[in-house]
Amino acid sequence: MSSSKSLSPRMRYWLAHLQACAQQGTSLSAYASAQALKVGALYEAKSRLRKQGAWPPPGARFMRVQATPASVPGGPRASLFRISLRNGVVVEVAGGEVSAVLEAAARLA
Repeated sequence: MSSSKSLSPRMRYWLAHLQACAQQGTSLSAYASAQALKVGALYEAKSRLRKQGAWPPPGARFMRVQATPASVPGGPRASLFRISLRNGVVVEVAGGEVSAVLEAAARLA
């Protein structure tokens, strides 16, 4: 991964915007609009930062998952999987395979 110190001042400027956008959990388009930035320039900077190894930031691609068994009182024990995405979409699967949950989440992400 490239150090942000080795980036040009202009690329550090865009990196700061991408980091702020990621922290807010908004889309690049919505962030660019709110900040009066050209969305094309933001996407271009993201592409260049990826090529330089400066984006995505470490740890941004995976999130910790905690599985807890759920049961219905008086009924058979069932598994309930719930994934809440930053954009507010919630994926729930009861009694399914973990792979089905992950496939459904990948289609929405």
